[in-house]
Amino acid sequence: MFAKFGPMVLGIPLLLLGFMWVFAPEMAAANLSSELLTGAALTTQIGDSAAFFLGSGFLLIVGGFRANATMILIGGCLVGLVAPARIIAATVHGGDMTLEPIVVEVITFVVAYFAAKQLNAAG
Repeated sequence: MFAKFGPMVLGIPLLLLGFMWVFAPEMAAANLSSELLTGAALTTQIGDSAAFFLGSGFLLIVGGFRANATMILIGGCLVGLVAPARIIAATVHGGDMTLEPIVVEVITFVVAYFAAKQLNAAG
């Protein structure tokens, strides 16, 4: 039950955020305590952010629905890898240390890891 629904529950807000990046980027940026850039940087910001959130959300939701450990683990790793990048951005490049999103990213990775492990053990 956890292996199926844990990743799906975490994937839904990611997928919704991806759609927000496509259809309401101002709202998506605000939800992430961010600001929209301008010009070519805006295009990159929206494209990359939409792809990341749509892709990771899709992988977690469909992976959970199909009980596919590989899809779940890939989706969780995509999200989980943001945490060390945030830490590097804060400590090396002068960004703010944003602990709340880091915690969410680590939890998403941990849920995906244990869900995939549980599915592999059952299969």
